Amino acid sequence: MPASALNIAGLAAVFAMALAAHAHAATADGHDAFSGVWMIEHPVTAVKAVDSHDPPLLPEARKVYESHLAARRAGDTSYDSVSWCAGAGVPRLMFAPYPFELLVQPRRVAFLYQWNHWARTVDMAAKQLDVPYPISIGIAVGHWEGATLIIETTGLRDSTLLDSAGLPHSDEMKLTERLRLLGPDRLEDRITIDDAKTFSRPWRTAVTYRRKPEGAVIKEDVCLDRIKKGEPAIR
Repeated sequence: MPASALNIAGLAAVFAMALAAHAHAATADGHDAFSGVWMIEHPVTAVKAVDSHDPPLLPEARKVYESHLAARRAGDTSYDSVSWCAGAGVPRLMFAPYPFELLVQPRRVAFLYQWNHWARTVDMAAKQLDVPYPISIGIAVGHWEGATLIIETTGLRDSTLLDSAGLPHSDEMKLTERLRLLGPDRLEDRITIDDAKTFSRPWRTAVTYRRKPEGAVIKEDVCLDRIKKGEPAIR
């Protein structure tokens, strides 16, 4: 990962730690009910659209995806930079079988991922942010529509993949997430993927999470340590 990207990831972690110091401060509108440690209900290896169809790949992108699938079946994951612990990016981190902590404050929202200590922050005060160059985690802005948290992410580096199967994307991809509580301990993330270089049309997928019991914390996780033990970098 370029040093510049590491610096941005480090800044994200600093922002996230600052939010963590105020994690128990209630907001007047009740949006802090989103705060907590969450775990995906059904981890995603190969992402599908909400209608269970395959993503609407353009011909050239489909060739890339099929080559990744063939390599994976043969036991070759060299196409996937996560296999040597590079940043997984989003939405892939939202599909992984690792918990994350969600911290909601009026100015920022933070996602603290257990996987390799990654973090991302969402600017809740800006309508748009400049993207100096693409990074694996992207640049995110957010706002509330009633009880739904809307997050728009751009500036995503095209070296990341959308899932572990190898679904590609371009650096012009835009993600729009709509997160809402389905109950006090169940969270849904409906994700719209808009990338005219890779897909014939915007398409949507959805995942759900369960809240971990009160007092749950994100554990220490070091990707390189898993590799040294002969374990996969990401499940």
